[in-house]
Amino acid sequence: MKILLVNFSECPENLHFEQAFIRALRGVKSVSLDIVHDFQFHYSFIDKLPPPGGRRAGYSSMAGMKRDLRGSYDILAVLDFPKRKACAAPFLGLLKNLSCSKRIFIANHLVPMPGHNPTADIAGKLGLLSVLDLAFVFEFDDRARWNGLGLRDDRIQERGYAVDCRYYTPAKRSEAVLRPFPVRNSVFSAGSAGRDFSGLAQAVKNAGLTLNIFSDAASPPFPSDLRASVSMLPLAKNLHNLRQAVREAAAVVVPIADGYLNEAAGNSIAFIAMACGRPVIIRKTPYLRRFIKDGKNGFFYETLSVPELSRQLDRALSLDLPGARRLAVAARAAVLKKASLDAFAARLARECGGP
Repeated sequence: MKILLVNFSECPENLHFEQAFIRALRGVKSVSLDIVHDFQFHYSFIDKLPPPGGRRAGYSSMAGMKRDLRGSYDILAVLDFPKRKACAAPFLGLLKNLSCSKRIFIANHLVPMPGHNPTADIAGKLGLLSVLDLAFVFEFDDRARWNGLGLRDDRIQERGYAVDCRYYTPAKRSEAVLRPFPVRNSVFSAGSAGRDFSGLAQAVKNAGLTLNIFSDAASPPFPSDLRASVSMLPLAKNLHNLRQAVREAAAVVVPIADGYLNEAAGNSIAFIAMACGRPVIIRKTPYLRRFIKDGKNGFFYETLSVPELSRQLDRALSLDLPGARRLAVAARAAVLKKASLDAFAARLARECGGP
């Protein structure tokens, strides 16, 4: 079985997906996986496993890609839409013209809004997603938007958001202070969409701690008395530091604005924190209640107010050692059971003919 994975959407989570897919295919007999991608950053902090029976090639030109491809394939798997305009033509050409028996689309991000991704806009105008035999889209995504791109309802399988639990792991005991949680003076927060860090900054200062933020959103105008206790760095430029920042935090808080409509907002940071065994504090929504049991493997706030955030921080940081360890184990177990990238990759491998 020959599989071609096209990964033209450069980001660490898509490289994590490559690794999980490779791991899932290792147990499949007579499989050959070729990967073509357009990554300009090395992402050296992520191990790159060799594709079973195949090879990984960077995209440079249409001619070069044609040389790298090895004839026909049994399965074409495309991961998200390309980010760069230069990859629109090869992406759409492979989707439409590659000789293969089955075409699969894997959404590892939400469907692009009109005008946000040129390749998705072209695919929609041409109805090219109608050629797909199967598409995995997020369970909380806008299905009508996918239909508008030409994707048929009977070809859609819903998937959950998942994180690489092989990469996001708790710190080794030799790396951590063995107290209820690492005795450090910082709370960590991250993300951009729907975030409001102002109240969190005040609650963290009231607790006598400092706040470290990774975000590509504009920095709020923190009052002068908070600036010394808040550090805000760009998320995109610090992805290689994300795991360490999570592991070293006393708690991870995801401050989603009360009126933000997406009830899954913040799930990526929350699941990463849980996979690392850290106490996470996040907005209570029906979606997140499927993963987090308040006081058991994380904490919910009801409203994004300073008193409520302070109360939840106090709950997280006042656990005794046995309680803290139970929470850490339960948090990781929940992600392994319900949001593991390896579990989803195994599901995809089965669709590709694996066991």
